Amino acid sequence: MEPFEYICVLTSIVAGLAVTRLVGGLGQLIQTWKRTPGYWVHALWMVNTLMTVIIAWWVQYRWRAIEHWTLFLVLWLLVSPINLYLAAALLFPNEQEGEPITSWREHYFDHRRGFFLLIAANFVIDLVDSSLKGFEYFRSLGPLYFSSMAIFIILGLIAAFTRSARYHSAFAVFYFVYNGGMLGNNVLRLM
Repeated sequence: MEPFEYICVLTSIVAGLAVTRLVGGLGQLIQTWKRTPGYWVHALWMVNTLMTVIIAWWVQYRWRAIEHWTLFLVLWLLVSPINLYLAAALLFPNEQEGEPITSWREHYFDHRRGFFLLIAANFVIDLVDSSLKGFEYFRSLGPLYFSSMAIFIILGLIAAFTRSARYHSAFAVFYFVYNGGMLGNNVLRLM
């Protein structure tokens, strides 16, 4: 087994825990829908976070060319999946972690600060990750990459500190459409 494959196993496990948390949360929403109505913005952020976990996992493949691994790089590759797992945990706590949720809308707004600080941090993590791949690689990403990173950091920070339902609705939809477009673009380029 190559070092990169060995490291991918560990990062995939952590990313898999985030996916499990999100998919399990969706199951929880479906099971409790009659007694605890869902909140569409919360549910959309579940989908958004799931897409982000998948994208972050896929982007880690760009580290495959590294021949000499350090403990720093191994630990670094764990930062994003751990960050996204924590965001998923804020969206969907285990039922054993506290009182039962009586309103997903209330739960969403009560935990928005921590959740969106983690989401904004994920874009900072991505910038650092890209810079660690070398200056030429970093520069090659172009203005769309840098502007989208800045926009999502700013929008995430605003979401962390505002309770505006209108803002949260618009941001959730914008994030979904943007990531859907980016994923679609990548799929089309592979064909």
